[in-house]
Amino acid sequence: MSTKRLQIIFFTVAILSTIMLYQLPTSVIDNSEVENNVNENLSIDRAIELVEGENPMEGIFMLRDIIEREPENTDALYYLGVLSLKTSQYEKASQRFNQIITIDSSDKRAYLQLGFSSYYLGKYKTADSLFNFIMESGDSLLIKELDVFLKSK
Repeated sequence: MSTKRLQIIFFTVAILSTIMLYQLPTSVIDNSEVENNVNENLSIDRAIELVEGENPMEGIFMLRDIIEREPENTDALYYLGVLSLKTSQYEKASQRFNQIITIDSSDKRAYLQLGFSSYYLGKYKTADSLFNFIMESGDSLLIKELDVFLKSK
């Protein structure tokens, strides 16, 4: 083969390689999905700020909107459940925490909060079994939270 012919082949391979490199995906992760998750977390954080600060009802509506768009958002469900507990809506809180457990049975914080709800509803056997579950879980933060609760009763 002549030198000129080899140069043409190498040049063609170089051009094709460059074109193929530009056709490859720029990222393995869908950037829009990551952006949506970040925005969702910022929305939950903002809603919590509003609930704890200047406009509680607006924060609650934001959390409800998040759940309406994404019914399996356990963080939004959790915070609505905690707010229900704080406002003595124990049955509603219980529903929220049960919903979380249905979605993610490994969410121990939902079991603890469900235990609190059960206690306030007078379902002491259920509360006791949920509290035992938390004690056996070994999660020190949840155990401390349970201990504070029990000492206050």
